[in-house]
Amino acid sequence: MKRRTARQLVRLLSDIRHASHCSTLRAAATNRTMALASAERQADSAESDESTDATREAHDNKPAQSES
Repeated sequence: MKRRTARQLVRLLSDIRHASHCSTLRAAATNRTMALASAERQADSAESDESTDATREAHDNKPAQSES
């Protein structure tokens, strides 16, 4: 195995720390994106439920027509 100088070892350690920091940031960004997408999906679902309820209420409040 090749012997490394102190400068090379410090550089290698710095690169390893930087890589782990970047992967941590990527993981945090991925988690945040997933949470935002889930919240957006729930908001869309609640919005469509409200419009369905409003349509149903409008239909229920309509006076019944006689069939004669």
